[in-house]
Amino acid sequence: MRITLLAVLLTGVVLTGALLFAFGVTCRQYTDSRRSAFEAAVTQLQYQWDRYDQLDGDWLAQLEAQNGMKVLLTENGKSLLHSLRLSEEERALLEAAKQVAEEHHGLLADAPPLAGSQSAGFTFSAQESTWRGEVRLDRNKGSCWTSLVAVQNLAPERAYILRMAALFALVATIGWIGLALVCWFIAGRAVRPVAHAMDQQQQFLSAAGHELRTPLAVIRANAGAATRQLQQAQRYLAVIDGEAQRMGALVDELLLLSAGASARTRLRRENLAPDTFLLDFAESMEPLAKKQKRRLAVSLPGNAVPQVEVDAYRLRQLLTILVDNALYFAPLDSEIELSLVAKGGRVRFMVADHGPGVTNADKKRIFERFYRGQNAEGNPRHYGLGLAVAAELAALHGGRLWVEDTPGGGATFCLELLAVR
Repeated sequence: MRITLLAVLLTGVVLTGALLFAFGVTCRQYTDSRRSAFEAAVTQLQYQWDRYDQLDGDWLAQLEAQNGMKVLLTENGKSLLHSLRLSEEERALLEAAKQVAEEHHGLLADAPPLAGSQSAGFTFSAQESTWRGEVRLDRNKGSCWTSLVAVQNLAPERAYILRMAALFALVATIGWIGLALVCWFIAGRAVRPVAHAMDQQQQFLSAAGHELRTPLAVIRANAGAATRQLQQAQRYLAVIDGEAQRMGALVDELLLLSAGASARTRLRRENLAPDTFLLDFAESMEPLAKKQKRRLAVSLPGNAVPQVEVDAYRLRQLLTILVDNALYFAPLDSEIELSLVAKGGRVRFMVADHGPGVTNADKKRIFERFYRGQNAEGNPRHYGLGLAVAAELAALHGGRLWVEDTPGGGATFCLELLAVR
């Protein structure tokens, strides 16, 4: 909500500023165009009058209607026929314009100009409205002079500005509502991964505390028993040592998972021959497999395998997790197959067993932290972190880890890494 409010406020201020600017420009353009039309009409009228020394009544009436204006024309102080047709209200309005021109601009519309031409443009208030006015005096050759007084009502301009203000206010309201919806959607999309990460962190801490509680309880119980039964202290200390080793392994896994992407900078990468590495690894794991009454088999491709750039220690740790997982689930006297495939600039390590396999439901969650599949429930040796650690190590190397079904039954874990070019 706070992110949405902040985003709406920032973008809304920009939107409002842009609309205010557009509103001001629109109103100014309309006002300027109407003023220019009024001045052009007065100039046209003055030109027509000076050139032909006469005015057509119908043309003059049409000019007034088109520009929303009224004019008072006098020659040598006497009103022309058109001006005599003005109503009392119109004549009072024009007299008010003449008075403003005299008081504020020193222009006497009822007296001949001293020389040449004189004019003044202004705005004034009369008859509960605001008007635009202009007075022009012109002395012709000899003693003849003319006076032109024109007024234009500004009420249409104000009405237009009010309509535009309402329109822009409506656009601003719709814009703010639209911005709120968009910002709410974007903020929700942005916050969702953070909320998910926070939930995962909470679950991680809760599960870690739960897993650490059990070995700690065993250690405390055996420590108390050792102090009470000194003759059997050696047996209790052995149990404490075993639980401490389990806790140490758990803490190491938790530290690796909590390091996340920062652990990538601590990898000691080197170019490694995958086939030689896999043979050495299988040889080191063979005693453990024999102890658990299983066998290891290695299958290598016939052609040369490109090298990979990895941290050898971390790669061994990853494959150890996969083999340890296979040793636990594989049936007695069965074979665990370690194989290698190179294709398309990638090298794939595979660990296959012929155990119960992984259900489709478990395949989606088996690499989650503290998740135990259906076949691993009740196993005190597994915290549900091994495969999560393996997936993290694969990601740190820029690789990919997934599980497939072994033909004939079982699970095959595949680790794919980029080959060195």
